Amino acid sequence: MTIYANIGLGKRMSRIPIGIVEVMLWAVVLLAGYLLGGSVGIGTLISTFGAGLVMQLVYYLIKFEPRDLKHKGVIEVSKVLVGK
Repeated sequence: MTIYANIGLGKRMSRIPIGIVEVMLWAVVLLAGYLLGGSVGIGTLISTFGAGLVMQLVYYLIKFEPRDLKHKGVIEVSKVLVGK
């Protein structure tokens, strides 16, 4: 689910690198969890800020831009799977 939100937000925020969009998304989730009474430790912070940066590095190394993906809806995929 996160990757779809990441791509959706990334398409709307096209000037911001996709890894930074991922960090922002996880930071909002972290803040919401904290405000709901959850605990925040060093591992939470490392995963929140590290995952997006690592993802950005990997996308850069393999020259992949997830915003260029064209997604299909459930009906389109169903037709392909059924063979119509």
